[in-house]
Amino acid sequence: MNAKQLFLATSLTFLTATSVFAADNNAESTAPKTRAQVLAELQESRANGEEIGMEGYSWYPAQKAALVKANETRLAAEKANAEKVATSKAQKSAQN
Repeated sequence: MNAKQLFLATSLTFLTATSVFAADNNAESTAPKTRAQVLAELQESRANGEEIGMEGYSWYPAQKAALVKANETRLAAEKANAEKVATSKAQKSAQN
């Protein structure tokens, strides 16, 4: 095979492959949703007891309860640590 034939065969293979991938692209699946469609989906999910969280995550009631409990635990630990630091500073200032 000379260089021209090899180039032609490679080009035809490439063009055929790209046309197959282009044919797989479905216009319906890539079409953007309208604002009304997004709002309708949001209302439906809220009616089903779901809550949309940060970064598009859906929170179900059990997940939300676990998240709230984890946040309360974290806040209580931060508060206890802040009180400990304040007490320590007060003791040091009383010693001086």
